Amino acid sequence: MPALQDIVTDRPAVPAGERAGDRGWFLLDSRWEDDVWILAPGNALEERQPVRLRWDFDLRDGRRFTDERYATLRETSRQLVALIRSRSLSTGLPLRPSTVAQYFHTLRCLLQWMDGEGFSRFGALDPPALLEFQQWLRTRPLTGHPSQRAPGTVQRHLYLFAYFHRFRGELDDSVCFDPFAGHDQRQAAGYHEGLRRPWPYTPDTVAVALVQAAIDILTRDAPIVLRAWPTYRQAATGGRGAGHAHTGRATRALRSASAGIPDGDSPVRSVRELVLRTDLLYAACFVVISYLVGPRVSEILHLKAGCVQHRCADGASEPVTVIVGAIFKRQSGYHGRPHEWVAPPAAVQAVAVLEALSAGHRAVSGRDELWLRRWHGNGATEWHEVLPELLEIPSIARINIQLQRFGAWLGLTHQDRPWRLSTHQGRKTFARFAALRDRTCLFALAQQLGHRERAETDHGYAGSDYRLAQEIDAEILQQSVNAWEHMLATPGLGGRAGEEIMANRPRFRGKRMKEDLASYARLLVDAGLVLGICDWGFCVYREEHSACLGNVAGPNPARREPSTCARCKNFVVSQRHRPYWVEQVHRCERLLDEPALPRQTLRIVRARLDEARSLVRTIDSDGKERS
Repeated sequence: MPALQDIVTDRPAVPAGERAGDRGWFLLDSRWEDDVWILAPGNALEERQPVRLRWDFDLRDGRRFTDERYATLRETSRQLVALIRSRSLSTGLPLRPSTVAQYFHTLRCLLQWMDGEGFSRFGALDPPALLEFQQWLRTRPLTGHPSQRAPGTVQRHLYLFAYFHRFRGELDDSVCFDPFAGHDQRQAAGYHEGLRRPWPYTPDTVAVALVQAAIDILTRDAPIVLRAWPTYRQAATGGRGAGHAHTGRATRALRSASAGIPDGDSPVRSVRELVLRTDLLYAACFVVISYLVGPRVSEILHLKAGCVQHRCADGASEPVTVIVGAIFKRQSGYHGRPHEWVAPPAAVQAVAVLEALSAGHRAVSGRDELWLRRWHGNGATEWHEVLPELLEIPSIARINIQLQRFGAWLGLTHQDRPWRLSTHQGRKTFARFAALRDRTCLFALAQQLGHRERAETDHGYAGSDYRLAQEIDAEILQQSVNAWEHMLATPGLGGRAGEEIMANRPRFRGKRMKEDLASYARLLVDAGLVLGICDWGFCVYREEHSACLGNVAGPNPARREPSTCARCKNFVVSQRHRPYWVEQVHRCERLLDEPALPRQTLRIVRARLDEARSLVRTIDSDGKERS
């Protein structure tokens, strides 16, 4: 929809005095007085289905909010939605239409409750009324779900009152009291850290298999699928026939083209197989970019042809490959804020595959987005006689469905249950990987991304993309809390620091044991105890006992390794780390079977073997004693 994009692009990013009195500056093909507001798209993902706000929703006794008796209340509600759209409380920038829709839903709930309780204006609300509304929210079931709203959901609803209080001077009618005096909406909603359920990352075992399979599809399957598409197009357009006759011709052409090719080379033999493998290619491209580069889903879907470029970085002997795109989180403009991500070779290959897949669609539509797909209809018809107006960037929901099918096709499981992939997991897993071990993990991140210099990683991720840096810090904090919870609750701990923790840790009992554990673990983290987390154990860091010769900031990454940690007074191991040390035992035993091993190496391997066996015995004995 180039025309719609041009309309939105012409709109200012930040309204100047609500565009000099134009109250409907954020509306598209609708007016302030209309019963249905169509919000102008905030980016290309919203072009096909712009957000619609319906003011004619139902109230009690069959009345609607558009009835004349609600005119004053309706005008104030529209003023509030317009103010929310124009500027966020946290950033002062215009909010995205999708976020405005969430606030509108809360406002609609509030208006329905007010109508049932006999309130005719917002100024009539008082603190007891706010408490009653909170209770009504908690007990009112969600649509399609029998369970009550969680405290986190109630918290999001209550944040609407912060806008009421902040904008009270610009509204014809508003609440006359501070809704969160002395506390915040979190406390008012009954929300606390013990109830926090962060979005899940992909477990290591699942993530490794997923990324390996995605890279394998890009390297092995992509050339075969891309070669099959010209055969399909030529056969589909080279004859006559009604309906889907071209599908039969194309299938016969594909079988003929694959004749003589061994099955081991995985030739494409039918149109149905071609469509399936093309969808798998799209999913593999998304996985590789998301898990190895770390952008958000909106940032991936907005990538354009030619986004892979090369930059000369200070201190690097070769140009650095980057993916050029835009960040839309907390950005007011339609096109977001320009940004560059350092890209490993696999991500560069994923972009190249997307460019090849989208070449036909880009030529037809005159657009340059890599993720252009047909709006409706699946199958090979997406690439047969495509009309430009039917092409769009797929929605996030559509990508989620595609990822779930990809995970089911790969047979991904975790703890003997199928693992459901979603669009946010790639960035979350990327941040978790960057947070592994401790805050010096950027060395590992640099190796993962193929950076030649540590400064390059610092600049690309800890410097310019401060939102990703915040997510990495949050992941570090959450990992530390989870590690303390584990050490406070596990039956046995090994290592020199493990004995100290076992002797001094408090006992937790009762119904609130889990919440008390989480609160105590958070207290230890907030107290400034530096905790190193890795595959072979935990480091309860104290500089004076540091075997790796760390400093005030934390462990020394250059000297930190399993053998050094094993003899350190800061070291803790538990049953969680037993597989690592068992594998170390097996590895050392295999090395000792090598006949040509030098004598000095033999001494080192035997010392490491004794060390690993000792830790395994400690873990096993602690487990037996506690059981």
